Amino acid sequence: MDYGSKEFPATDFAITTVNVPDRLDLRDMDDRNQVEEETRRRRFDLSVLLSWGPRLVVIGFLTLIALALWEGFDAWRNALSAGQIAQRLTTALGVPVRVDNSQFAFSPTPRLQLTNVSIDNKLILNDVSINLGTRHIAQVFEGKGWNWGEAVVGPSSLTLDQCRVLLNLLPKLDGALPHSLSSVRFDHLQIADQPWFSGNWEVGTTHTGNAGFTMATAVSHSEKGYIEIQINPSSDPSTVSFQIDGHNWVLPFGPKFPVDEIVANGTAASDRVELTDYSVGGQFGAVKGNFLATQDANLNWKLEGALQSESLDLAGLLHLLAPTTDASDAADDTTTMMQGTAAFQGRVAGRGRTLVESVDNSLFEAPVTVRSPILNGINLGYAASRLQKDFFHRWMRYPTRFDPATRMTKFTSDDGTTPLKDILGGKADDQFEAVWQYLVEVGKMNDFPH
Repeated sequence: MDYGSKEFPATDFAITTVNVPDRLDLRDMDDRNQVEEETRRRRFDLSVLLSWGPRLVVIGFLTLIALALWEGFDAWRNALSAGQIAQRLTTALGVPVRVDNSQFAFSPTPRLQLTNVSIDNKLILNDVSINLGTRHIAQVFEGKGWNWGEAVVGPSSLTLDQCRVLLNLLPKLDGALPHSLSSVRFDHLQIADQPWFSGNWEVGTTHTGNAGFTMATAVSHSEKGYIEIQINPSSDPSTVSFQIDGHNWVLPFGPKFPVDEIVANGTAASDRVELTDYSVGGQFGAVKGNFLATQDANLNWKLEGALQSESLDLAGLLHLLAPTTDASDAADDTTTMMQGTAAFQGRVAGRGRTLVESVDNSLFEAPVTVRSPILNGINLGYAASRLQKDFFHRWMRYPTRFDPATRMTKFTSDDGTTPLKDILGGKADDQFEAVWQYLVEVGKMNDFPH
């Protein structure tokens, strides 16, 4: 230790100098930063507004649209409920209508589907679809309301009386259905109690301006032809008028061959059917006439009418009645039993328990005039030499045993006699033997055509 100094012992303490004003400034700065940060958090940020403002506007707009659509859809859903639809139809048609269920379906096409529509407690339509196209949906969103397209009734089977109920309601459909509905169509309709109208029919009615639904059209197609019936309700609810137009169609009665053209007009009721005029034409010529069928108090049918033709080609008619698979024979008139042109005018009449039976039992009576007649007979000169006698007798006794499709009449009754009682005692075997002997003698002649 130097002179004049004094040594002090070591300690754990140190002496420092502190600038008190600087420390206060730091604390004040921290306080100001906290205030500024709080102010900044509370301050309105324009960038946030610019970022979220358009989104909020779009969300609000979409919300308003959703609310409007929901209110509109809820109102439409109530208006198109099964109960509301049934009530409107009942009021407009004047008969009780019940609808079990109504719902929207979007496959395969947008439509309102009605299930089990009961009309007047007389018929039920199991499935009715009212189509709504995409253009019509756009009109809904434009605020123009529902704009329907076509109502389609699914496959149905109805009786003639049930069809008549629908036809009588036809003029009232305009008040029962929306004016935007263009047509009502039965996709596949079968008439359950009428064999004349067998097969599938497509029946439709179209809205025609201010006239509404005034006419129904029924069409049935075959492989090569069609028949169309236009039906109009009359002032009498029990009667309808109709017009028939057909091409290459087989008539449900009479000869079973297709005719080229069918035209008819008439009226029909439950107890009366009248064809005021009809015409049937083909390669055989044309036949026209009229008839009236009525039901009496005993529910039996009586048919009366007229039938005429001025130029009936007998060869063409016989070819159709007995078709051949040989094309050369079909082109040769000599293969038919008779040639010539026939003219006739006569009456037809029939009775039966049903309308169909009265037609099936009808008979036609008229004088027939044949111009330029030629009768092509069978050459019997070869018969005895080409037939065996025992086969000939067996054939004559029972021809359908050998050919079920033959048109030859069975002349022999069960007791072995024929209707010709005054010839050979009416004995069938003796009469057939006489015919055989005649054929043998004809074969011995030298002047028959070879």
